[in-house]
Amino acid sequence: MKAILLFILFSGGFLFAQSKTKNNTQQSNLNNKKSVVTVKEDLANDAEETKEHVVVLTQYMANENNFRGISVYGDRLARRNNTEYKSVPDAWFLTTELAFNTGDKRFSTNMMFFNPTVGRTNRDNDYYYQDRPGGIDQTSTVVHSLNTGSLPYDPNQIKKRPEKNALGDSALGEFYFNWENRAGSFSTGLYVLINVGDNSRFATSDYAFIWRTAFLKYINPTIATYYKFTSEFNGYGTGSVYSNLSFSHPFEISENVSITPATHIGYQYVNDYDLQRRGISDVNTSLKLSFWGFFVKGIHIYRPDTYLWDNAIFNPQTGVPYSDNNQNDQRITDPSKRYGLENQINIDTIRNLPIDGDLRQKLIYRYQQQDFVKNTFVVQIGYSMKF
Repeated sequence: MKAILLFILFSGGFLFAQSKTKNNTQQSNLNNKKSVVTVKEDLANDAEETKEHVVVLTQYMANENNFRGISVYGDRLARRNNTEYKSVPDAWFLTTELAFNTGDKRFSTNMMFFNPTVGRTNRDNDYYYQDRPGGIDQTSTVVHSLNTGSLPYDPNQIKKRPEKNALGDSALGEFYFNWENRAGSFSTGLYVLINVGDNSRFATSDYAFIWRTAFLKYINPTIATYYKFTSEFNGYGTGSVYSNLSFSHPFEISENVSITPATHIGYQYVNDYDLQRRGISDVNTSLKLSFWGFFVKGIHIYRPDTYLWDNAIFNPQTGVPYSDNNQNDQRITDPSKRYGLENQINIDTIRNLPIDGDLRQKLIYRYQQQDFVKNTFVVQIGYSMKF
């Protein structure tokens, strides 16, 4: 009887142990299968998160393109349309920026294209009869012909002609080598701005050096210096050396909404070989609202050192009886007072006043000039996409 009981207990224990081992094995297999699936999912998720985009596309519309304190489109549009210079230009243009992923963080490159949407055609804004755009004024010859009934000139040659004052396209390329150390992150390379079918002065090729400091990272201090190594127009329009100091910080409102205030101070050294002027060229303050890939940005540009710009290099004075004799008075030629019958009548009236000649000249200065525009307001509206 005892032998039978021992046999039953031994058999039951053996069966229980075998059943438990089988269950543990099945559970282990399930866990292993689950682990494999989880690892695959994690790897897929990690791959998705670490997947780098090939290019970032940014496009925006803006009412002005201010380049290192220079009004690229606003002032030129004013001269084209014979209107005064304004603090809020209406020279709307489209900017397209492509930031490329090179596959190596040490190298970065991006391109920008600037395409005006207004003022793209040449127009006659001096109302002269000429044999070519910008040629000698031969209006008196036409008037004499009308008065005498003769035709001593070819009307197909001497006529009103549009000047070369269209706003043209421009392109910018940046190519940098990047590295980091305890002092911060650095970038050095080429900054090239070219004009395509544009008769403006705003072309430059610079060697760039950019330093993002390792301290005060909350406001992202960045110092950038651009050394011009091309000689177009003897350096007019850009300066030989341009440096700027900038600060910015993004404030996250939500996952898809942020606000970024920023400021930028630019200094231009050796504005041109003749005047040898230097000083603070521009102080930019901006506020950018980003939401779900779109953004709206407001920019205020202040140019404190007007002697950098108060000259005929940046503000052409053709069509005025007297050139600007004072390049430090913060007054420049008003484009709306250069040409046309009304302006000519007013100038002739001042010339015929029975007063001292110097006083007449000062009155003409006062009539044909306006206060220098120190403050410019720019709005940008656009979006960004990653591919």
